[in-house]
Amino acid sequence: MHIPSIRRTLQTLALTFVGTALAAGTPAGTLIQNRALLEFTPEGGPAVTVPTPEVTTTVAPVCAVSALPNGTVAAPGQTARLLPGEGTTLRYTLTNSGNTANTVSLSAQTDAASQFTPTGLSIHVDANGNGVIDPNEPAITSLTLPADGAATLLVDVKTPASGRGNAYVNLVAGCATNATGRDGERDDNNIALVNLGEPPALVLNKTFTPDQVTPGALTDVRITARNTGAGASRPVTITDFLNTPDMQDFVFQSGSARILEGAGRLEYSADGTTWSATETTPVKAVRAVTDSLAPNATLTLTFKLATPANVTGTRRNVAQLRSGTLTVDAPADITLRYRPSIALGPIRNPQALPGGELSPDDKQIRQYGLLGEEVCFPHTVQNLGDRPDSITITGRAVIGEAEVRFTETDGAPIAEPFVVPNLAPQATRDFNACYLLRKANTSSAGEALRVDLTARSSLGAADNLTADCVLTIAPNTLSPVKSGSAGDLRVVQPGQTITYTLTFRNTQSFPLTNVVIRDNLRNILIRDADGNTVATETLQFVSADNGGTPEGQDVVWRFAKLNPGETLTLTVVATVPSGTRDGALVRNTFTVTSSEATTPVESNPVINPVFDPAHLTIVKTSTPAEVTPGQDVTYTFTVTNTSDSGYLNSIQIEDVLPAALTYVEGSSLLGNTPITPTVEGRKYTWTIPGLAPRAAVKVSFRATVALTATDGVINSAIAKAVSGGGEIVTPPSTVRNVIKALPFGANNADIVGYVFMDMNRNGIYEPGTDIPCLNARVILANGRIALTDAQGRYHFQNVREGSAALRLDPNSVAAAALQMPQDAGRPGSRLVYVRNLTSVDFPLAPDGGDIAVIRDTTLRMSSTLPGQAASTLTVRKQVFTTEEVGVYRVQLILNSQPELKDLKLTDPLPTGATLVDGHNELTYDTLPSGERAVTYRFRWTGDPKGAVTDPTASWRY
Repeated sequence: MHIPSIRRTLQTLALTFVGTALAAGTPAGTLIQNRALLEFTPEGGPAVTVPTPEVTTTVAPVCAVSALPNGTVAAPGQTARLLPGEGTTLRYTLTNSGNTANTVSLSAQTDAASQFTPTGLSIHVDANGNGVIDPNEPAITSLTLPADGAATLLVDVKTPASGRGNAYVNLVAGCATNATGRDGERDDNNIALVNLGEPPALVLNKTFTPDQVTPGALTDVRITARNTGAGASRPVTITDFLNTPDMQDFVFQSGSARILEGAGRLEYSADGTTWSATETTPVKAVRAVTDSLAPNATLTLTFKLATPANVTGTRRNVAQLRSGTLTVDAPADITLRYRPSIALGPIRNPQALPGGELSPDDKQIRQYGLLGEEVCFPHTVQNLGDRPDSITITGRAVIGEAEVRFTETDGAPIAEPFVVPNLAPQATRDFNACYLLRKANTSSAGEALRVDLTARSSLGAADNLTADCVLTIAPNTLSPVKSGSAGDLRVVQPGQTITYTLTFRNTQSFPLTNVVIRDNLRNILIRDADGNTVATETLQFVSADNGGTPEGQDVVWRFAKLNPGETLTLTVVATVPSGTRDGALVRNTFTVTSSEATTPVESNPVINPVFDPAHLTIVKTSTPAEVTPGQDVTYTFTVTNTSDSGYLNSIQIEDVLPAALTYVEGSSLLGNTPITPTVEGRKYTWTIPGLAPRAAVKVSFRATVALTATDGVINSAIAKAVSGGGEIVTPPSTVRNVIKALPFGANNADIVGYVFMDMNRNGIYEPGTDIPCLNARVILANGRIALTDAQGRYHFQNVREGSAALRLDPNSVAAAALQMPQDAGRPGSRLVYVRNLTSVDFPLAPDGGDIAVIRDTTLRMSSTLPGQAASTLTVRKQVFTTEEVGVYRVQLILNSQPELKDLKLTDPLPTGATLVDGHNELTYDTLPSGERAVTYRFRWTGDPKGAVTDPTASWRY
């Protein structure tokens, strides 16, 4: 083959490429088309251009990912310095620098060079760019980004409380392993440093100074925060809230807040929520704020509080420290209490000055005492505190034996326990401590009896003591005796004269000299409702024998000598003043003294309560006055205390029922309250606790007249009452009830019945359930009227046998009459046949209203023949619910004009219903002209609205 010429031709060949394209950012899937041109000139010929076939190239997807900022262990891209247990958020920008959308796998890893491992690492997309992980930004492990797309990532880092030093957190982003192009590319040089320094140790302490204060006083509050750890703290706030339940009545003292230690600032709040650098009004919270507490540094907040007045008890207040996530509470208690002080000593010297407590000045001494008699020592107790105090006084024999009692300075007894209530500050109370000598101390010489009296404060003051001593105690053989002509504990009335007999015999083995017998006539005690003596009055002296003469309020006898065994018998006559008020108490004693027995030996008291018996009355009434055998009678006792001042207690009403009466069990009422009598045979006794002056009380009961009773019933009752321990008895109060037998005969019948509020709408009077109506008016057709009694009963006597019409006057009752089958469509009316004893009741709708009717329909039908009057039939149908669930009552009221022949009436039941009683299909050969009622009941479980049907009727004409 020859080819030199061809070779020369190729020397001029030019090869040209068209459309070349290569770019990393070219989107994946882009088509790149390329062709080449061959140009040459053959020898001797023109230039020739020859194109090559076109070549097509498709750009493959490339994965390239970048996370910034970059960082290494040596040069971290981010640094967070925390305290142990704190957390932080690292921020990264993730970019897809590939040429297509890629899903990037993400992980947060702890580098091996770390000194601790975070307790939690999670990655989140900062969708809203606020730099905070929001609740709707969950943790992710991968993220799909479009080509050239970017996202902000937040890495949540949590640290352990025990961690210290550095942790290196690396965000690793990698392409999926199945990507083409630069497969498996990852960015893992994004290390951030999390440094945990030494933590602080914050403690908080709070004190009140003083922590026990008198109500209304000031106290200093001191709150100290200290950092006992090795590291500095975050900002510290110490707060004291004063709006808590325990502190809300404490008052912040304006201008008292100070920061004594540490650098910080004060802030105030009026509500515990909003804070101000200036003092608010009021101040309900105060706090001190500092940017940091260095190791061993302190921050101290102080201020003053005014405690509430008139309040005692312990209150707790809790101060609070907050620093970062750390909260420390510091509770402190403050006790509000008064500082009471009391004193007890000899009369008019309660502090036993000058010696003071338990000194010789705090001891009273008597030379002689008699066994079995009282020795009395006068004392004074004083409240030395700053608020009213109730002081309890007790006595105890520490040497010898004696019974201790307390009296007023006038000798009136003081009830045990002896409490001086609400004694005002610095106020005093005088009294006598009296000792009934039981046994002398014979073990050694010295005191025969020593009694220590103790005064105890209700407010917690220290107890205060005083001592009473008797040096010699001789056997007591003296026994004055007193009696009165009115007896002891017998009621006397104003104006009554009493003769007292005084008997005294010297039973000692030695003469008594300078004997003085003294009878104090100022012994009428005027008492209040609680039995406390509020005043005293004097018996009017009439006469005395054996030389007794009045000396002031006393009648006094004086004798130079009374030999052993010699007896004195004396009398004194006195009158209870006519103006003495009921409830007073005459307590008369006499005393004997001598040179050998200087302490008065008191006789037995003769006690006579004062009360005018005429001021206690009982009135017995009964209803009805005329009764029939078998009928109940209501008896009422009205007991009245007409006195202006005398209180009566333990009042008893006694009633002996005659044989013709039988007590109705459970019928007794004290007012409207049930009361149970005691029964002895046929005697019934009702006991009333008490009766104040000008007060009255009513007791009632019911008794049934025996069926065999023919004569009138006479019944009497009395009242007994106790006044001051004495008994008062009223004269009997008697009532007589006429017994009138019911004569039955052809022309002499009786109508009885009840008018009552029918609470269960069953038409039957049920005592205890239904409510009887008083003074309801029932009218007979002939104009006779009967009123109901308290039990709702009415009675017509001597009614002629035969048909009778009755009507309940609607204006005499407060409720409408219930519609009954017997009322022929006219509630409150009755047409009955009267014979012998006939009962007709009128039930009334209860207060809730009659809502039992679910349907009230009237059907009217008529027919007319030429030349004849029209025949009409009216059917009124009423459907009622009943107490039995699912059972309905139907009432049909038929009214025909004139009479109708071969009447057939059908009132269909609801589908599925069953007839309980009565008839819902009626047939009459002749239905007389006029009105009649028909009832029946059926059972049906369907909707009550479907319980109603319409009747049909036909007749011949």
